[in-house]
Amino acid sequence: MAEKLASYFKHIFDFPFALQLLCYSVVTVLLLGVKVTEDGKAEFRPLIFAAECIILAAVFLVTDLVVALIGAPYKFYFDPSFKYFIGILLFALIRGKHNYKNRIVMGATAFALCVLMGAMGTLCGQAIEMAIPAFDIAVTKIGSYVLTVACGVLFYMFPVFKFETDRFDCIMITTSNALSAAVFVIYEYMRRFNKEFMTASYRLMPFVSVIILILLVIVIVTYFMTYYICREKARNLAYEIERQKKLSLQELVNLSESRLAELREVKHDVKNQYAYMRAMLEEGKYEELKTYFNELLGTFAVPLFEQVDSGNEIIDSVLNFELAKMREKDIKADIRVSVPSQLPFKKSSILTLFANVIDNAIDACERDKPENPFVSVVVNIRGDQLLLSVSNPTKLKQEDLDAGLTTNKTDKKRHGYGMKIIRKVVSKYNGFYRCFIEDGLFISECLLSIPNEV
Repeated sequence: MAEKLASYFKHIFDFPFALQLLCYSVVTVLLLGVKVTEDGKAEFRPLIFAAECIILAAVFLVTDLVVALIGAPYKFYFDPSFKYFIGILLFALIRGKHNYKNRIVMGATAFALCVLMGAMGTLCGQAIEMAIPAFDIAVTKIGSYVLTVACGVLFYMFPVFKFETDRFDCIMITTSNALSAAVFVIYEYMRRFNKEFMTASYRLMPFVSVIILILLVIVIVTYFMTYYICREKARNLAYEIERQKKLSLQELVNLSESRLAELREVKHDVKNQYAYMRAMLEEGKYEELKTYFNELLGTFAVPLFEQVDSGNEIIDSVLNFELAKMREKDIKADIRVSVPSQLPFKKSSILTLFANVIDNAIDACERDKPENPFVSVVVNIRGDQLLLSVSNPTKLKQEDLDAGLTTNKTDKKRHGYGMKIIRKVVSKYNGFYRCFIEDGLFISECLLSIPNEV
């Protein structure tokens, strides 16, 4: 064992190899280990970054060493890229700062970049070495490692991870990068185990170098395509959120005007009632006046407007807004709220989340027209999370929900933005969202982790 270790550090571990490990760890940590703040900016901490780079480089080295020691006695061959695959995978799982889709995207990008840049440096060096025997291949290798870091910095400046990637984006970039890296890995295996292919590979080395360059271009172009697609989706989503806020404000104004009209009617009716009672008083009809007055007391025992008053200004305002909508549409409301007076959530986040979830329930009641339309809303604290549970009657079955629902709205282009907005807010607060059908009710549940700081 000692002899094998000595041989490894004598013949394999040299300065270019050590630089390769360090450069590839820098790229991996840069793309996977930098935290994104709530406003979408990357949070770079130099000391933590440096420590993670050194530790990851050590993981690459140990993995390569273990594979070499285990594979040699049994004549197993592991491609050198195997250590990067294992290291990047472990880092993404343990120290990755993004959601799982962005971890897959950035991990696949880092792996493809490391494999193809390393291949490019080696193949170009070998091609030059064949033409100029005195050429030192370490020059092109080191150059490729520096270029790898430069590409990593470029990707970091245009980070896909600050956007919410969907399944299609994730599959597209992961498949493209995985296939690009796989092409070179397969080439290396064929070159090692097929003598005829090995002989031909020396003659075709310039051609192979061009192919590797093309694959690198594909990786870079695919990454930036994904970046601009995700950015455009984020802009459209932000526009839709603003549009919904304006619509909500307009609805609030309309409802306020409606309430004022009702109050004017009440004021006019009260004036007539006062006039009628005064006439009875002047005519001495005291018994009739007493009976009429008791009837009025019974009328005023019913509150003019229902209001939610939990003590939390943000939640009360949005629930009262939604309650007014339900009253306008003759939908019964069952609202139960138990929350502290202060919660460290942004008002805009609570507004968009609550409004979209409850509006979906109201729309469902209008669309399905159940015999007794109602919307039940429960808001409370569960541990260190805020729970929003909204339910409404439905004719759908769970299998319909599992199969995927289609919209019957006329504006299909905008359909789906509500769900994206819900998931965006839930994701922002490291929460959880689900919807299901139980006992004839469509139930939507949102859990938001309560931040430690405002």
